[in-house]
Amino acid sequence: MEIFVEKSALPYALTQEILKRYPHYEIIPSYEAFKWEILPEEELITLGKRRLFIMEFKGDFVKACPGTKNYLCCGYQIFHIGEGCPLDCSYCILQLYLNRPGLKVWGNLLENGLKALEEFLEAQKRNGNVVRIGTGEFTDSLALEGITHISEKLIHFWKEKDPYGVLELKTKVSLSKEFFERLEGDPRVIFAWSVNTEKIISSEEKGTAPLSARLESAKRAIERGFTVAFHFDPIIFYPEGEKEYPLVLERILNTIPLDKIAWISFGTLRYPKVLKEIALKRFPHTTIYSFEFIEGLDQKKRYFVDVRKSLYKAFQKLLQDTMDKVTYYFCMESERIWEEVLGIPLKTSKEVAQRLDRVAQKLCLL
Repeated sequence: MEIFVEKSALPYALTQEILKRYPHYEIIPSYEAFKWEILPEEELITLGKRRLFIMEFKGDFVKACPGTKNYLCCGYQIFHIGEGCPLDCSYCILQLYLNRPGLKVWGNLLENGLKALEEFLEAQKRNGNVVRIGTGEFTDSLALEGITHISEKLIHFWKEKDPYGVLELKTKVSLSKEFFERLEGDPRVIFAWSVNTEKIISSEEKGTAPLSARLESAKRAIERGFTVAFHFDPIIFYPEGEKEYPLVLERILNTIPLDKIAWISFGTLRYPKVLKEIALKRFPHTTIYSFEFIEGLDQKKRYFVDVRKSLYKAFQKLLQDTMDKVTYYFCMESERIWEEVLGIPLKTSKEVAQRLDRVAQKLCLL
């Protein structure tokens, strides 16, 4: 990993901590002034996954999840710890969403970021609002943890500040026993794994941990006193998919104590149409974009509703058997899917948020 540091980020605590562990770095005037090689876009994206930029962030550290129009959203909040991901999934929207290559970490996260987070949490607590916030929207929450130790710091922050809310750390990597031994358990901290079938993990999720390693990590998290969650997103159509996806859920339900699962979400493959061109250049052997898609109400390519419903209904018996013990939800789906698959007639994003808020409130009382 090559490390580049913006000159303005040098004085900050996180910058100095990282550089003590990794003393080989280059100081640059700014990210904007960095001279990238003249390469095709797809090659710059790949090169950027091997370059870490420690920067001074001047934007909003706390923001609402952008969600998507015309579909039900869960009302999640984001603590913006950085941008980019060293993992390399063929469907990842970060290939398109971030028009600046490279892995980016904010050197001023501890001074400015945590201050903004504390102010936000205190304001929500005064108003009696439970908070659901996570760090995995613009990056994997834990893929760079060995370099940054950001999640470890956030877990300590949660203990120290005692907010009325939960922190979700979403990842596709495995976490060692030694990692958890450095932490004090807190049920309000949710270690969440994006999961998929072994076929999709091996063919479309380069650099990620096998499913078995993700589940072993989840068990370690529980043993240490944390809560866990799982996200089937994206569910990808392929001939054996309707048979293999429920087996993954069954494996989770048989491996993980149900009372330690905060929630499990489901969402099928969706993407801005311009992502396909970039992804096919970077992953010429992928077939996930060759299916028939329709442009959804959010202008993203989606499977036809009957295909989505069929993929979701493959889980239906497992869902019905465990809905009284596990909170399930759909990410960016229609009212029709909620009612026809889960039998829950939700009409607004607020109702989805309230469903998950009840789980967060319960975890805050443990």
